[in-house]
Amino acid sequence: MLGNDVVDLRLAKTQSNWKRPNYLSKVFSSDEQNLIYSSGNTELMVWLMWSMKEAAYKIVNRNTGLRFYDPKAFCCSVDLDGWQAKGSVNYLGQQFLTYSDVGQYYVHTLSITSAISFENCRIIHAQNCSDYVNCFNRDHTDLKLQRNNSGLPEICIMRTMKQHIATTSHHGSFLFIAYLLS
Repeated sequence: MLGNDVVDLRLAKTQSNWKRPNYLSKVFSSDEQNLIYSSGNTELMVWLMWSMKEAAYKIVNRNTGLRFYDPKAFCCSVDLDGWQAKGSVNYLGQQFLTYSDVGQYYVHTLSITSAISFENCRIIHAQNCSDYVNCFNRDHTDLKLQRNNSGLPEICIMRTMKQHIATTSHHGSFLFIAYLLS
C-alpha cells in the first residue's frame, strides 16, 4: 500500500499557527518536538513530519476504512538531507517507510508499506484546481484518474486499460498523485 501528502508551505504559513501554545504537544511526541527544535529549520521540520504522518495515515485509512484524528499515534523518525528526506512512521507496531521531496514552496511525502519498493511507485506532480480529477484527465490523455468500486482512487493506464492503486493529495497550488505499477 501507499499514501502521499503535500503541504503548500506558503498556504500553511497563512492558514496554520503551529507556534501557538500547546500545538506541537498535541500533534508531536516529545522526541518529535526535540527533532523540530534541534533542526536548522523548525517550520520546515513541522510540515515535513506532518506530511509523513498524513501519508502513513492514508495507508491505515485505506486498509481499515476508519477515519480518525490521532497524529501523536504516528511516530516519525527522519533524516533530512538538503531537499530530500528519508524516514519512517510507526503506528501501533506497523512501520511505514517514507521518502519526502522538499521544494521551495512545498513538502511532499510518499509513504509505503515494507512489502513495496519505492521503485514500484510513480509520482505525478500537477497544478491543483477545484476540479482536479477532470483537469488531470484532460491534461494526461495516457492516464485516467478514477475511483474504484470502493470509492478509492486509482489510475488507469489507457494503453493497457490496467488499473493501479493510487493515492491523491492536494493543498494550495499543488496536486500529487502516486500509484503502484504492480
